[in-house]
Amino acid sequence: MTNRTIAAYCLPQFAVGLFTAMLNNYLIYFYQPSRESGLPTLITQGTVILGVLTVVGFVKAIGHVFDAVTDPLVASLSDKSRSPDGRRSPFMKWAAVPFGLSALLIFCVPQSAPGMVNNLWLAVFLWAYYLFYTLYMVPQEALLPEMIPAEGQRVNAYTMRSFFFVTGSAVGYVTPLIVSGLKKAGLPPVWAWRCTFALFTVVGIILLLVPVFTIKEKDYVRSVQPTVSLKESISHAFANRHFRAVTLGQLLEGTGMSFFQACIMYYVTSLMGLPEEASVAILAVSIAGSLLLYPLINRWAKRRGKRLPILLGCAVFTLAEFAICFSDALPGSPMMMALIFAVFVSFPFAVLNILPHSMMADVIQYDTITTGVNQEGIFSAAKSFITKLGTSLAIMIVPSLTVIGAAAGENIGRLGLKLTAVAGGLFCLGAIIAFLRYNEREVLGVIRAHRAGRKEGN
Repeated sequence: MTNRTIAAYCLPQFAVGLFTAMLNNYLIYFYQPSRESGLPTLITQGTVILGVLTVVGFVKAIGHVFDAVTDPLVASLSDKSRSPDGRRSPFMKWAAVPFGLSALLIFCVPQSAPGMVNNLWLAVFLWAYYLFYTLYMVPQEALLPEMIPAEGQRVNAYTMRSFFFVTGSAVGYVTPLIVSGLKKAGLPPVWAWRCTFALFTVVGIILLLVPVFTIKEKDYVRSVQPTVSLKESISHAFANRHFRAVTLGQLLEGTGMSFFQACIMYYVTSLMGLPEEASVAILAVSIAGSLLLYPLINRWAKRRGKRLPILLGCAVFTLAEFAICFSDALPGSPMMMALIFAVFVSFPFAVLNILPHSMMADVIQYDTITTGVNQEGIFSAAKSFITKLGTSLAIMIVPSLTVIGAAAGENIGRLGLKLTAVAGGLFCLGAIIAFLRYNEREVLGVIRAHRAGRKEGN
């Protein structure tokens, strides 16, 4: 594959970065507003579900129960598809537009005051977002291991994929600046946020459609379709011990990262006492630092493997999460401390955005080599479900923690914010234990032996 074709395949990750920033960074902030945000209260507040979950947490929890069904179902349908356009592309084509629209409509509840109508609206479109995310992303992610069997080129592809995701996320992180500008232009806060997200949605949908109309899947993929049942496919995936180790590691580190993403606006405004716009500079420094590290991490992974940098990335992020607990007590300028912190987390951002996905692709190729059957879809579905489960765990837990220590009439407590940082650090610590169980030497040994055998056969 040419670099141009790989870039066309990876462009949708920019859109996914935009949508992920909208949901992971701003969903709780938008619907559980702090006093500093100026946003109105639009959904029922407090732990109103069983005395433990907020409305947002409950909706996310049900959404991922729904995912437990749709992810493997879509994966199985994709693996067994006999479409003349390929197994993956037709799903991507028809899911792209509703995928983007549902991300926007999550923030467009119809009533200006909290109530059941707004609660149901949030639930319907958040669940729709998960459905169309699955219909697009499970086939799209399954396509890469099929199209690029060479390990070195696959690391390059995942680096490019991560670059687009991070730059998309970076644009998403500029949201407070855009919102601030729109508010100064006279828009109410709620509409300033919605107009910003509408712009992101238009750009995102266009990028989601790029690979559908520029890549002919069957020019690159020759697959052996599975004939086993969905239940047997799922059992097969989780019977692979390498898959279990990597999947658990991704779940834990993804949950830890999601805690940080969900709370960054609170850390900046409520713990550090900085304005919303300061989050843009902080995230810009961390993203710029991580992008500068991409070439180094790419070469390191090719020469030494992926496990060691992932372990170090998780360790650094664990320390960073624990350090947040003391961010309000550190001497000196809060902005300077925040920027130092941003530089510190650049390394784990770079490592964890590239290598776990590439590691999973190694496991998928290892399975294809050892079984002779292409079941990339079911593996990608399980990985997608795990990724969303990590985000869901954060969204479920964070609202319940952030209310701890809140003063009367407020939604956010300083003690609760510190507890979210501790929880995020503990999840990252668990990821280290999980990744230590992955036998990378065995997986890469089988892949390289297979490639060497194919060369000799030619």
